[in-house]
Amino acid sequence: MGSTVSPRRLVAAVLAIGVVLAPGAPGVVGQTTDELQRELKAMKAQLDELQQKMKKQEELINKLSKQKPATPAAVAAPAATPGTAPATAEEQEVEKRVTENVMEKLQPSLAAANKTFPAQFNPAIGLVIDTVASYQEHGGGNFEFRSGEIGISANVDPYVRGYAIFNGTNDGVEVEEAAIVTTSLPYNLTLQGGRFFADFGRLSKFHDHDLPFVNRPEVLDQYVGGESQADGVQLNYLAPLDQYVTITAGAYNKMGADNEQVSNEVPRALNRFTYLFHPATFIALNDSNSIDVGANLAWTPKVDTYTTGDGLEAGDGRARYLTDFDITYRYIPLSQASYRGVTWGTEVLFNSEDWNVGPEAEPAFQRQTAWGLYSYIEPKLTRVFYPGFMFNYNQAISRTAGGTTTYSPYLTIWASEFQRIRAQYTYFSAPQDHQSQFFLQWTVILGSHVHGFRER
Repeated sequence: MGSTVSPRRLVAAVLAIGVVLAPGAPGVVGQTTDELQRELKAMKAQLDELQQKMKKQEELINKLSKQKPATPAAVAAPAATPGTAPATAEEQEVEKRVTENVMEKLQPSLAAANKTFPAQFNPAIGLVIDTVASYQEHGGGNFEFRSGEIGISANVDPYVRGYAIFNGTNDGVEVEEAAIVTTSLPYNLTLQGGRFFADFGRLSKFHDHDLPFVNRPEVLDQYVGGESQADGVQLNYLAPLDQYVTITAGAYNKMGADNEQVSNEVPRALNRFTYLFHPATFIALNDSNSIDVGANLAWTPKVDTYTTGDGLEAGDGRARYLTDFDITYRYIPLSQASYRGVTWGTEVLFNSEDWNVGPEAEPAFQRQTAWGLYSYIEPKLTRVFYPGFMFNYNQAISRTAGGTTTYSPYLTIWASEFQRIRAQYTYFSAPQDHQSQFFLQWTVILGSHVHGFRER
C-alpha cells in the first residue's frame, strides 16, 4: 500500500501543469503558440506515464490482496520486489521535473516584481536652490537667483531607469536633463539616451551648484560651451579587469549648453553630429591616496559656417577637434570619515577648428589651434571648513585676441550636509579687462541628491 501514488501528489502535479500553461502565467508571456503546444505535449506525456505506473501498482495490490495470508516475512517480500522501488523513484523524478519547470518559469517574474515595486510609484525627488550675491569692479553688484533645480529619478523596470532635471532661472524653466539609462545589459555595457551631460572631461558634466568653486572655469565656458549638455546617445563599457577602466563612446547633435554652432531642432547629416571617445581609469595608490585619469576626444567631422556672439565666423564645413586630459588626486584618510583630506584637480584642453581671418567682403577660413587649463586644490581642514584656490588660463578660441587668466581663492563652509555657504574672490585678467570680483554663494538641498562614483 505504501507504494501507491498519493492523491495529493497527483493534484499537485496537475495544478503545476495548470500554472505553467495558464494564459495569464507570467512565465509564459511572450512565448509562441508552437512553444506552448510543445510544452503541453511534454506535460501530457509525463502525466500519462504517471497514470500508467499508478494503474500497474493498483493491479499488483489487488493481486496480492486475493492471495492467502502468509507470515509477516512472506507478506513483506512482495512489497520489496524489484519492480516497485524503481516505480516510486521514477514517480518522484517526474514530480521533481515538473516542480523545477514551474519554478524556472515563475522566478524571473517574481524577481522583476520584487525589484521594481519599491520605487515604481514613489520616485526619488530633490530640489536644489542656488543663489549668488556678487560685486564686480567694473559691473557693480547683483543678487542672482542662479537656479532652482528639481530632480526626479526611479527604476522603470529591471532593465532601465529614468531621471529628469528641471532648472528654473531668471530666463525661464528648461529641461536640463531627461534621460533613460539601462541597468542590465550584458558585457558590462550601459546605454544612455535622451538629454544628459556628455561624459566629457572632469567638471564639464557637473551642474553649477556641484562645482567645488562658485563659477565654472573660463576655459570650459569658452571651449566646451559651459555644461556638457547633449541630446543624443552614449555607450559606456566597464572593462572586466582588476584595474577600474571605463570607455565611453557617444554621438550627439552638439555638445555644450551654450554652444552656438548648431541647433537641436535642425536635422543634419551623420557627418555633422559630434562624436565622443572617452577612456578613464581610477588608480588606488593605497588606502588613503588615489588618482582619477581621463582622456577625451570630441570630433565633429563637418561644421557649418556660423557666427558667434562676438560677430566672428567659424566652421566653413571643416572638422573641429576638442581634446582634453584630466587628472585628479585625492588624499582621504579612512580614519577621518572623509572629513579630512586634499583634492587636487587639473584639466587641459586643446581646440582645433577653422576661423574666418579675412575681411568681411572676402572670407578666408584658416585652421586655428588654442589651448587652456584650470587647476585647483582644496584641503579639507575640518568637517565644516574647506578652503581652496583655483587658477585658470586659456587662449582665445578664435586666436583673434589675447588670453584670459583668473586667480580665485575661496572658502567653503558646510553648515550641514544639506546647506553650504561659499565666499570667493576672483582677479580676472583679459585683454582690456582687469578687475576684482567678489562672490557669496548660498546653496541648500531638499530631498534626494545623489552622485555616482564617476561624479565625485
